[in-house]
Amino acid sequence: MFTTPYERIKNLVNNIQKLEDKLMNTGFLPMSEQKKIHDEIKKLKDEMDALERRTRK
Repeated sequence: MFTTPYERIKNLVNNIQKLEDKLMNTGFLPMSEQKKIHDEIKKLKDEMDALERRTRK
């Protein structure tokens, strides 16, 4: 079943929030793990921006 762009954006926002919570609430994370999370957040935000541009047309 395909999701609409709006549902996909909602899922992306939820995933970003989970990753940000992981960064903020974890006691100690190695820098390499922090970088992986930051990179994943950036990738999700880029995908969300692309979807928003597509849906605004």
